[in-house]
Amino acid sequence: MLPDRLAAHLGVSAAALALAIAVAVPLVALMVVRPRLKGPVLAVASVIQTVPALALLALFYPLLLLIGQATQRLAGFGVPALGLLPSLLALSLYALLPLVRGGIDGLNSVAPETIDAADGIGMTRQQRLWQVELPLAAPIVMGGLRVAAVWTIGAATLATTVGQKSLGDLIFAGLQTEDWALVVTGCIAAAALAIIVDTALGRAESGLAARRWRTVMVGLMILAALVL
Repeated sequence: MLPDRLAAHLGVSAAALALAIAVAVPLVALMVVRPRLKGPVLAVASVIQTVPALALLALFYPLLLLIGQATQRLAGFGVPALGLLPSLLALSLYALLPLVRGGIDGLNSVAPETIDAADGIGMTRQQRLWQVELPLAAPIVMGGLRVAAVWTIGAATLATTVGQKSLGDLIFAGLQTEDWALVVTGCIAAAALAIIVDTALGRAESGLAARRWRTVMVGLMILAALVL
């Protein structure tokens, strides 16, 4: 039971984090181009973050149920209101704030003198972004990813409440049957997974800050070993 739930927990966490990154990257790019959007975007992400993870997961059930009923009538197919989809949506929204804040703070940390120097040697805006700003912002961006990953892994234990397999299955099953060994097993497994991911991303973050690419590779290899 543990290996199956561990794999499911890691899978839904990784998928939610990937979806959050896919949303955060264009949002950060948009805020760089239009700085006036920074306040509203961060405000919305902050409001989402204040909603308890369990409430956010529960919120998607009636929403997806209504959407599923509408698509069933209009297109002949439904949308699942339980399982992977609500978990994926809720967890990805929960991870948005640290990713967006890490991205924008990282880009804002680049000294104006550095940007002026890049402009002075004739770099285009795109060249400056990829060759100067992103490499310098990478440690802070990685820090945001690190926070988002740990939060997502922790919140994923609650995905059990909407029918998604996770390590929360062990915890909730143990609570219902008063099998405390099962509760402890689920808690330790979830905590260990979060610690391993945090350590791996921490090594990558410190490696990026010190320009030690071997350290970065070690962190990324640990993550790859977990996923594969």
